[in-house]
Amino acid sequence: MFDQLAIFTPQGEVLYQYNPSGKKFAETQVNAFINHLMNSPISKKNDVHSKFSLVNISPTVGDSSNSSKLNFSSMFYISKQPELYYLVTFPEQKLDLKNEAEETLNLALSLWDSLGLNDSILQNLKNRTETKNWHNYIDLLYGTENDFKKFKEYFVTKYEDSIAVNDTKIVESSQVDSATDGKKVTNTKRNNEGNAKKNKNGNNGGRKWGRGGNMEDGSNIDASTLDFSEHGTPDINDEQYENISQNKDDLGKRTEKGDFLVKEIDELLASQKELSNQKNTEGKPKGFMGSAYSYLQKNVIGNKTITKDDLNIILEELKQQLISKNVAPEAADFLAQQVSRDLLGSKTSNWTSVQSAANDSLTKALTQILTPGISVDLLHEVQKKTSTLDADGKKQPYIFSVVGVNGVGKSTNLSKLAFWLLQNNFKVLIVACDTFRSGAVEQLRVHVENLAQLTEESHVRGSKNKRGKSGNDSVELFEAGYGGSDLVTKIAKQAIKYAKDNSFDIVLMDTAGRRHNDPTLMSPLKSFAEQANPDKIIMVGEALVGTDSVQQAKNFNDAFGKVRNLDFLLISKCDTVGTMLGSMVNMVYATGIPILFVGVGQTYTDLRTLSVKWAVDTLMS
Repeated sequence: MFDQLAIFTPQGEVLYQYNPSGKKFAETQVNAFINHLMNSPISKKNDVHSKFSLVNISPTVGDSSNSSKLNFSSMFYISKQPELYYLVTFPEQKLDLKNEAEETLNLALSLWDSLGLNDSILQNLKNRTETKNWHNYIDLLYGTENDFKKFKEYFVTKYEDSIAVNDTKIVESSQVDSATDGKKVTNTKRNNEGNAKKNKNGNNGGRKWGRGGNMEDGSNIDASTLDFSEHGTPDINDEQYENISQNKDDLGKRTEKGDFLVKEIDELLASQKELSNQKNTEGKPKGFMGSAYSYLQKNVIGNKTITKDDLNIILEELKQQLISKNVAPEAADFLAQQVSRDLLGSKTSNWTSVQSAANDSLTKALTQILTPGISVDLLHEVQKKTSTLDADGKKQPYIFSVVGVNGVGKSTNLSKLAFWLLQNNFKVLIVACDTFRSGAVEQLRVHVENLAQLTEESHVRGSKNKRGKSGNDSVELFEAGYGGSDLVTKIAKQAIKYAKDNSFDIVLMDTAGRRHNDPTLMSPLKSFAEQANPDKIIMVGEALVGTDSVQQAKNFNDAFGKVRNLDFLLISKCDTVGTMLGSMVNMVYATGIPILFVGVGQTYTDLRTLSVKWAVDTLMS
């Protein structure tokens, strides 16, 4: 399906617009198309039998305007008497989309001509002195109310009856063809059957909160069908662990030099939910048939000096948009001040509204706040340290410490880091420094067994390596049971010595989760950092936490004293929040510490490096 049809004059007056999906008219596409024609000659027709021209709009290097970030295709026709532009835009150059665009233009032109609208426009141009308004602007469609109404009705009817129907058939046909694989058909059928289950009232049911604050289950689904756990406590040698496998390609790829790099998160999450660049239009005009002059004033004239009054309403809207994405109010205020400082007193570019300029400025501010101000080439930093020997001729292990509040996924994400480091042929020692939470040591032991089995297929779960520890020669667990805060520091120091003596490259220290607003629990972190002296302290934050992430990041960053801070952030559970990525902005705003990794699932390959562009585009959607 194409994006939109627009019929407009060289001066930018939109006479007609149609969006088949019912979305807001995308002014930026028309602006980008006009900019392209102003800067480049009209492209030659791709098909000699076609009377229409094709133009591909791609991002322009060095251009910070909003239109330069668009990437779409367009087909257009320019009539001479009168000079009008007939433009159809579509997402990409596919044969079916080009055919649909051509059919749409043919339909629009034939209807426009058959109703004599061009003759009426020419007559209005000839009698321009009679129809000028106080803006010295001509109403080109003066006296064509009935004919123009017919055009709008006929066009939509004909499009939906013929062109749109054919397009739907093509899509359905491709879906049937792609379903020839028996597995895909089965999975689709299962998904459809699952989605079709409704309760008696016609809704899906589900959990809700009662008045007393307790959770109530309002669904009619048998709860036993949702229990996928094995009954009873499985033995560590249980058959369920025998076929553990991970596709390393899901995590990243190996370079020519042999380094295994984690993938960047750009398209992964964006594909889970369609990102829309359209803003809420409630209370605003839905079309551009009203005042052509106001359209010109907002989008075409440009070179407007931006005042404080121009920005007040726009900045408030942008702040509310950020807050709706879980950005804390104080962080949203800071970003709004950055936009105001950037734009106040400046002039808008040609074909650019104040709103577009504000969006561009906010995009720039978000990019600046999320872009690391220091080098985070972690892999090469690890390689450099582990390749040097100390005065005793022993290898210097690179030490990581993972901290965070309860339940954010520290142990799971520590294991993901371990899996990545193992792909780079490092020898990893995982240290159980969480001596408070019941089951913390056992949880790490399971992870170590999994990682050992992934690096060595012959590894027998539950067996000990040659040093009598859980794991194998590549990955091992260092544990000393449960106890108080004094035991934590003791375990850390012993583990580092053990790593040096046994030539480990990496030491990964798991720590206990702690409430960030409890000084008693936070105070031991300072002495722990001083005694263990890790090379990197990683805070695992949670994408779900929302605005409290500001205080969490501040308190953890301050807990290590004046001479030591967090080194970087890892944001977990990013696959659960859609576009609500405000926690990322909050934590970086509060600490100035960069985000290096994000967690996107429960397997060892569900780790990604942060794509600043992806995060900013998601927040601006």
